Amino acid sequence: MFKIFIMALLFSSSLLAYNAGDRIDKSVINQLALKKDKVYIINFFASWCSSCKKELPLINTLSKKYNIIGINIDKELQKGESFVTKMNLKFKVIYDSDNAIVGKFKPVGVPAIYFVKDGTILVEKFGAIDKIDEFIALTLKEIK
Repeated sequence: MFKIFIMALLFSSSLLAYNAGDRIDKSVINQLALKKDKVYIINFFASWCSSCKKELPLINTLSKKYNIIGINIDKELQKGESFVTKMNLKFKVIYDSDNAIVGKFKPVGVPAIYFVKDGTILVEKFGAIDKIDEFIALTLKEIK
């Protein structure tokens, strides 16, 4: 009985999460300052995420070429800020310690990456991705 309850809970919460094809709430669009006709790469990460530590340097190399927005989800703002400084991230980072943004997206885990254009999610991917920089470049070619 307990397993059924947990499965129902997990299934129902994923129904409320943003998925490919979904439109993002206007409040989130405004908070992220998303502009029309641009593709954005939104990456959720945290200081405690070992896969994030591997992927972020590769994502960072793309920051001059693509519109990347990082969402740091550390509960403690200071930890998030310290991590971003240590990683020397060059792209825009929003600190979401109150879960206002991650609470809307509800990714299955971190790292999580979303490709968004005109407020609509085009692609979503959860978990570690080998050669994330190549994945991003390939995905952008496919969706443009």
